[in-house]
Amino acid sequence: MIPTLFVVADQGQAQLYKVGGTKLHPTLEVVDQLSHPEARVRPEPHDSGAHHEIVRDSVAEEEERRFVRELVERLERGRSSGEFQRLYVAAPANFVGRLRKHYGASLARAVEREIIGDYTRHDERTLLRRFAEWAN
Repeated sequence: MIPTLFVVADQGQAQLYKVGGTKLHPTLEVVDQLSHPEARVRPEPHDSGAHHEIVRDSVAEEEERRFVRELVERLERGRSSGEFQRLYVAAPANFVGRLRKHYGASLARAVEREIIGDYTRHDERTLLRRFAEWAN
């Protein structure tokens, strides 16, 4: 099987799975977990003014950008070291869009499929079943 990585992510966390087994009966092994809770937490406002809402949103957006860059750097290292040649990404649409903006050309070519949705709360058994459907 071609070395494959399956990433399940949202704006504040990512699990990276090495795909093993066969095409019909794949296996998943967690190889890394990234967490950036700051991208999820929106600071509490000091009052109900609109200015504080804008500041809170811009802080959260900056934290999400940091996490996207961190994840893409990790994926670039994995691709260049030969950890994987094919990449599957399962994440909400807005997060997939942000990832795409930061992919280099070689990482973009490695993307085999992008699955739109938040699968971060799914257990490994469910992810394995879903991955088998997506990969075939």
